[in-house]
Parts: sequence; C-alpha cells; structure tokens
Amino acid sequence: MKKQRIHAKERGSGMGLFSRKPRIDMEEAQKNKVRMRELFGQAVSDADSYQILYASTGSTWKESGILSDTRVYQFISLVFGYRETDFKLIAVPVDIELKEFSEPLEIDISEVRSAKYRKKEDILEMTFHQSGRNSMYFSFGDIEKDAKSFVSNVSQGEERQQFMAFFEKYRSRL
Repeated sequence: MKKQRIHAKERGSGMGLFSRKPRIDMEEAQKNKVRMRELFGQAVSDADSYQILYASTGSTWKESGILSDTRVYQFISLVFGYRETDFKLIAVPVDIELKEFSEPLEIDISEVRSAKYRKKEDILEMTFHQSGRNSMYFSFGDIEKDAKSFVSNVSQGEERQQFMAFFEKYRSRL
C-alpha cells in the first residue's frame, strides 16, 4: 500500500484560531462507514466484537532542498477498532479509496505504558513499555470531501463520543 506524503496545510480539518467545520457529503460518509466495517471484517477474524472508527497516524521529517528546508508529513489512514471485553486495540491500515488494507497492528493493553486523549484535537497519544515501539498517535477527526491525502467524507461525532467513554475505562486499567 502506498503511503501518502503531504504538507500540513492540505489536511481537511485544520485546527487553530481560524478553524472551520469540514464540508462533508453525509451520504458518502455513511457509505465510507459501511466500507470501513467491511475492510476491518476482512482483516480481523473476530471483527464483529470491535467498535470501529476512522483514524490517521503519521510521521514527520525534514527534507533539505536547494531553495528551502521543509517539514514533510506522511499520513496513514486506518480503520481503528477497540474492544471493551479485553481492552484490545487494532489499527488496520487502508488506502484512501477504501479498496485495500494492510496487515493489522494489534495493541494489547499490557504493552501500553501511558495513554491520553486530547479532546480538542481528537488525538489519542500512547507510549509503550517495549523499546522498539516508543510512542504513537491516532487522530480521529472528521475529514471533508475531496481530501487529497485522507479518506474523504468522514463524519464520526457519535463514534468519537463512544470511543471517549471507552477510553476512560481503558485509562483506569493502565
């Protein structure tokens, strides 16, 4: 699966002083929810026992060029699943057209050292006990139509509320 590289300004739901609500085609957003559930079901054997929502994660690095140095962001789209019975998290990488998926990343609660949810930005930050995986973040924001580097038309206010309720229980188990 091809990873997306963009500059930060291309993100559909910018935060800050002049933030605006993303423009979303709600009919397409509903179709995307159904498709994400299908992809998650293909990737995870007991998928029906998980709640899901769209997430993105990424990395940043500096590229030096002839004219200027720029910060480059690489984003990965995910179908993020969580289950309250054992507090297991699974992130399934998907392409932005929701046609393909890659190997799921499973996160057992015993691996997690700390986690916090930044409600204002809809971001979950996690640090791990294992030295090979220091930290990760997952962003759960809505994405407007015609997004170039994310799945277009994502509206998940209700799903975020459900996840935040789960997350309170999750944090108490850490």
